[in-house]
Formats: sequence, C-alpha cells, structure tokens
Amino acid sequence: MFNRLQSQSSFQEDLSFLIPPNQINQMPLELQELCELYNADHCNDVDKADSAATSDWPVSLFVPTQYEENYAYPLLIWFHDDFSSENELDLVMNAIGDQNYCGLAIRGNKALKEHDTYGWSRDSLEFGKVPLKQLVNVTARRLRRAFHIHSERIFAAGCGSGADVALQLFAECPEWFAGAVAIDPACRSDLHLGNPDDLRGKNVLQTVSRTSSNETLANNLNSVRLLRSTGVDIDVRVTEEPLDPCCNDARFIDNWLLSKLRCETFV
Repeated sequence: MFNRLQSQSSFQEDLSFLIPPNQINQMPLELQELCELYNADHCNDVDKADSAATSDWPVSLFVPTQYEENYAYPLLIWFHDDFSSENELDLVMNAIGDQNYCGLAIRGNKALKEHDTYGWSRDSLEFGKVPLKQLVNVTARRLRRAFHIHSERIFAAGCGSGADVALQLFAECPEWFAGAVAIDPACRSDLHLGNPDDLRGKNVLQTVSRTSSNETLANNLNSVRLLRSTGVDIDVRVTEEPLDPCCNDARFIDNWLLSKLRCETFV
C-alpha cells in the first residue's frame, strides 16, 4: 500500500506541494477524500512572498496505511544522518511503528560526495536563505491542514548528525514540540535554549553507544545535564552498538512515545 510521499515543499494553492496529483489515486480512499477536501480550499493564511513558503526543499511524508480520520495523530519530524536522505523515512517509520504516527522528513542541507546522499552543515542550519526552523514551521502547518495532526504531539527526531539537528530545533523552539528523540547524537555544539517555561516538563529520549569516543560520551553527558537543568525529562538509553533507526531494534521508541502520549494505539 502506498504510504510515503516525496515531493517539493514549494507553495501551491492545493495539496500538490506535498502530494503530486498523479500520486493521490494511489492512496487509501479516506486519504483521497481528505486531499480532495483540502484542495477545495485555498491556503490564504500563508504568505506567498515568505521565503520559507516558497522554498523548494525536498521533503517526504509518511501516512499510516490504515489512516483513521477521527484520530489526532502524533507527528514525527525526522532528520536523517549523514550519507542518507529524506527517502529513508518509510524505513524509519515502519521500524518504529507504522500505524501510530504520521512522519515528515526534510533533506539535509549539505550534499555529500556519494550519489544522492546528504548531511547537515555545522555552520548554518539554513536552506539557501531560509532558516530550518521557518521551513519546518510552514511545512508542518501545511501538513496539519491536510491531515489530522495533534498539535501538542509533535516530536523532533533524528539519528547521528540529524539527532543533533533535532535536539537543537527542540531546544530553540520547545513551544512547538512535545519532546524529541535523539539517536546517537554527537552533541559537539552547545544547545541554544528557548523559553525555560516551555522546556520544563517536556520529554526527550536520547541514546548513546558504548562504542562512542570519550569525547562523544562527555558531550552527551553535558547535553543531558543542560536539558535536565531546565526541567526537561530525559530518558537516556545506553546501547552496545550505534542504533540503526531503520531496523527492528528501533521498536522500543514506539513504546517510549506511547508512554509519553498516553494515547490509544491501532497496532
């Protein structure tokens, strides 16, 4: 069953900014109806002149095959590791839990030498002249118009260099997120914290491998201490080897998320 969509995030008057019209027919019937309903309305509240709204940065979207229109889905905004791309989203979502969440992945802003692989620039989290947080904000708002996304159940998540991006975005804009999932971050850069009141009580799952260098272990410890000092509830999991988010070993993330959401499941 078709459940992952890849397209450009450029602005359109309909849902084709995320779902090309020729792909809508491949979706489950209830999703087709949602798309038709959405396309009947205009996105009048998005400024077409906004650089984020007109960005053409590639994204991927994951929607459960058994989509329930009346259920407000949690949303995982996924940031891939180096030497990968937004195309890994369906593997990640199937590994974590393919029926309980919607997923959104954004391509890294640094092209790497290997074919069709990307990473994240340490110098600036921008796409051209568009800050990442603006791009994430406008894309997530568009997605919420199309599907039933719970606004208070949005998580920033990532692996490796993408985990660092997820942590930074969560720390800077905690008002957007219920929490974050950081799989084996390097934590080389200091986190820039947003409003402490918005951070307090939020949830973070962070994994670190025993095979990591002493520097990485120390950096992870500093990151955990900093976030805990603001009142963030951090669950640290130590693994024997770096965790592959595309395999069954990532299934425990589903249990952790549901324990924080305290919501019903469809699995």
